[in-house]
Amino acid sequence: MKGNTWHRTEAEARIREVLDSAKASGPQVIFDIDGRFGIVFHPEKQSLEDLFSQAGPIKD
Repeated sequence: MKGNTWHRTEAEARIREVLDSAKASGPQVIFDIDGRFGIVFHPEKQSLEDLFSQAGPIKD
């Protein structure tokens, strides 16, 4: 499929590409017969820009 959407069979065959795309380009959607899956990458550490853009006290 295009961009951030995949058919399940394609995603299974290209799982590394799906994961890399989630990391680089944001959420990926995998369509299945019964519904869809969402793949989202959550980094362990935040960038300084993200950290300072949040309101309130800074968390550890």
